[in-house]
Amino acid sequence: MVNEESSAKSLHFMVEKGAKPTVRMFMNILKAYMRHRHDKKYFGKEKEPTGKMPVKKLIKQGKGAQKIELDGEDIHLFNHLARKYGVDYAVVKDKEAGTYKIFFKAQDADAISDLVADYTKRTLGKEKGEKASVLGKLQKFKEIVASLPRKVAEKRKEQTR
Repeated sequence: MVNEESSAKSLHFMVEKGAKPTVRMFMNILKAYMRHRHDKKYFGKEKEPTGKMPVKKLIKQGKGAQKIELDGEDIHLFNHLARKYGVDYAVVKDKEAGTYKIFFKAQDADAISDLVADYTKRTLGKEKGEKASVLGKLQKFKEIVASLPRKVAEKRKEQTR
């Protein structure tokens, strides 16, 4: 009897002091549950993160990690190529030496070798033949046009009747 009284008082206290359940609250809870069921049904388990990630997450995946070092400041090109090749990797900048350490999964070694070959080809191509800027070309053509002699054209009005 004492237990019944205390449980009734605690329930009464919870309803009175806490949020009173409403139809809208039950509907929101039901919608959230249905969204959860839908996601679980169609999307399954959470997938492992892919692409660029912190080193800790890369190592937590437990598939072994390897490292390469890149000298160069064009890390954005490397990120672009890594997304293209679908490689999981982590980038750490060595501030003292100015190089980048790239950690990647051991299973992606073949893709990384192709990626590095493509990266070096593109970076060496940039250094070899830099393209002139469009504004520079425009300025050059302006000077050429300004140096040409101008013809004086006389305007004549012809009267026809």
